[in-house]
Amino acid sequence: MDRFMDVGHVAETLPDLSEALEDPRLRRFGLVGGVALVAIGALLSLAPTTGQWAFWSSAVAATLVFIGVPLLCLGLAAPDPEPGSLFHLGIDLTTTQRRAVALGSLCITVTPIVIAVGTPLGLPTLVLAIAATMSVVGSVLILTGFVAWTSAAIAEPSRH
Repeated sequence: MDRFMDVGHVAETLPDLSEALEDPRLRRFGLVGGVALVAIGALLSLAPTTGQWAFWSSAVAATLVFIGVPLLCLGLAAPDPEPGSLFHLGIDLTTTQRRAVALGSLCITVTPIVIAVGTPLGLPTLVLAIAATMSVVGSVLILTGFVAWTSAAIAEPSRH
């Protein structure tokens, strides 16, 4: 069997989620990529389109925003680089808080995929309910991570 088809070999080569979330380069990638996607999505939604392109313009704009916001949240949750860096914001979440933000970001990112795959199958009500639930759960997880960090920073300002 080819090494790329061997599940055990592929599982061994995957990066650890904890290591990926502890990488400070995620801050730059998340902030720049998230802001860019949200800005493009916002500009695309403002562009005047009529006819058949109106739907696609709105769909692409919404998808870009749905991907850009979680990416921006991942960038904010990433480890803070050195104090002299342009991306030093003073936000330093714990590993558990980073995981909550990452899981919430994944839930929000998967929402447009659920809608795109499920709607053509003829289950629009069920698909919309699942997508809405995923969005709410994802938002709650993201907010939980940042609210936990904020409350810790308020309780012990000398540590942060």
